Amino acid sequence: MSDTKGVAFSRKLSKCHNIRDLRKAAKRALPFPLFDHVDGGSDDETTLGANTAAFGRYCLKPRYCSGVESVDASTTVLGQRIEWPYFTGPAGGLKYLHRHGEIGVACASHKYGTAFAMSGWTNTRPEDITAASEGPRFFQLQPCRSREVMADMIQLAKDTGYDALIVTVDNPVHGNRERDARSGFGVPPAFSLKAMASIASHPRWALGTIPMPGFGLYDKYMDSPERDMNWLANQLITNITWDDLAWMRQQWDGPFAVKGLVAVEDMRAAVDAGVSAVILSNQGARHFDTAPATLDMLPAVVDAVGDQVEVIFDSGIRRGTDILKAIALGATACTGSRLYCYGLAASGQQGVERALHLLRSEVERDMIFMGAATLDQVNHNSIMSNYQS
Repeated sequence: MSDTKGVAFSRKLSKCHNIRDLRKAAKRALPFPLFDHVDGGSDDETTLGANTAAFGRYCLKPRYCSGVESVDASTTVLGQRIEWPYFTGPAGGLKYLHRHGEIGVACASHKYGTAFAMSGWTNTRPEDITAASEGPRFFQLQPCRSREVMADMIQLAKDTGYDALIVTVDNPVHGNRERDARSGFGVPPAFSLKAMASIASHPRWALGTIPMPGFGLYDKYMDSPERDMNWLANQLITNITWDDLAWMRQQWDGPFAVKGLVAVEDMRAAVDAGVSAVILSNQGARHFDTAPATLDMLPAVVDAVGDQVEVIFDSGIRRGTDILKAIALGATACTGSRLYCYGLAASGQQGVERALHLLRSEVERDMIFMGAATLDQVNHNSIMSNYQS
């Protein structure tokens, strides 16, 4: 087991003993429109609660007298070896949370032995992230209406040294995020008076964030008067087809994942389009409410396509045991973004390091309780439904 203990953190972060504590710290640090944008879901937030509640329907079996004192939690995902089965997933606008932004998250990810996935809505140019951190990097492509723009993005990913392409497909229309509607958070923003007052009451955040940063991938396309933020939003809200996905696959010759799928039928269609991995995700319930919790779908997805592609699990993870439950149900690895966003908002790069420290420590400690020296020993024999006798 790697030495993830004894890491020096600030006094504030040392009081954060789990992701819930980091969430509270983020809520204190951010104006409420920013916090609600990170924390919230769509409509009644039914799926938001279901994603985390689903883990409570499973138990992990402790196995004692195993002789296991240290563990190797490493695995390979999207062609990259990582030291434990979780990588930081794409989240847009990270400099809105803290000035460290994407570079802070990338550096923290690589320090803690895992990969960083850059969002298509990055505030930081991809080559700047490459120059600032050493470790595996994945490039998220947000589909848009222009194939010319998408081809340009894919070439940029190649030129700047990204190891895999992740295409996110679950944004055919804007989701109904009512917290954002009430505060006026959006592209472009139209903040309410209450939101403006909250921003004014967080001067430390404002000093680090204002003027608001741009979008590192799209600024160069917005060099004419008719191309404003509304134009950009219209470009990136598009309902692509499986033919579009197959075309993107032809442009990229490395590991290729599609993110945002839930239905088994869609997983099979993605395999037919040539992907090398599927990311089972409802985007943390941010777009479409009443979708099933992703953990409830995981066994069926693994049964359908797990022998053909990597199945990466996303949405709802808050503990190391959550990661191990997904692995036991057949996931190759896990990802997510909300929990490290709490850390970033709370204390920049060091806050992300705290989040990853907590998660990785939990994974490795709990593998010892399970008598699992390596990750392949966390399997269907390690888990049971709470409804089983």
